[in-house]
Amino acid sequence: VEARRQLASELRDNLLALGPTFIKFGQLLSTRVDVLPKEVIEELVSLQNEVPGFSTDRAIEIIKEELGIASLNEVFERFDKKPLAAASLAQVHRAKLKTGEEVVVKIQRDGVKEQLDIDLKNIKWVASVADRIDPEEEGVASNWRGIAETSEKVLYKEIDFSIEKQNCDNFRELLSNLPYVKVPETYGAFCTSKVLVMEYCQGVKINTIFDDGDLTGSKHAAELSSSPPPPPNKNNPGSSE
Repeated sequence: VEARRQLASELRDNLLALGPTFIKFGQLLSTRVDVLPKEVIEELVSLQNEVPGFSTDRAIEIIKEELGIASLNEVFERFDKKPLAAASLAQVHRAKLKTGEEVVVKIQRDGVKEQLDIDLKNIKWVASVADRIDPEEEGVASNWRGIAETSEKVLYKEIDFSIEKQNCDNFRELLSNLPYVKVPETYGAFCTSKVLVMEYCQGVKINTIFDDGDLTGSKHAAELSSSPPPPPNKNNPGSSE
C-alpha cells in the first residue's frame, strides 16, 4: 500500500509538471473511484484544489491587456493580490467593483492555448497508435482517436471564458424559478475570452454537503429531483436546454 501511495504521489507531481492539459487529465482520473485504487484517488484529488498559482503581477497585466485599461483602479475599488484559488487553466482573485459589487475575477494562465495545441496533437497521435494495436473486444473496435478528438473540443471550449459566461447566464435564467439554487451574476462589460468577472458567492464543494449527519445529502437531492421543469428556452420553445 505504501509503495502504491508513493507511486501515486509521483504521478500527481509529474502531472503538475507537465502542465494544464495533464492536470485536467489527472482531475478526471481523480473521479474514477470505480477504476483506480484508493491511494491513487487520494493523491489525484488534490489536483482539484491545490494547483500552484501564477504571479499576481502577471495576472494584473493580463486583466489590463484584456480590458484595455491602464490601471485596475479604472474598474476595481479593491483587488486582492492573494489568489482565492488556482486551477489548471486559471486562477481566481476576489475584488470589488467601483460600483460596489463584491466579485471574483478569473484570469486564464499564460500560454494555455499554445500548450493545448502541442499536448493534444501528441495525445491524438498516441490515440491513433493505440487504435491500431488495441484489439477488438467482442467485435467492437476501440476508438481512442475519437475520444481524444472529443476531449479536444471540450478543452478548447473550456478555455474560452466567453462561452462559460454565456452558459452561466443561461443556467441562471433557466433555474430562476428555484429559490434554493444560486447562480452568480456575470459582468459582461469586464469579461473577455480570458477574463471572467462574476458575483462573489460563498459556498462549499458539493461533496461536502450534509444535513443532520446525512452525508448523502438526500434532502438536497430530493429537492432537485422533485423541482418543476425550467421554463422553455426563448429561442426554442420546445426545449429547456
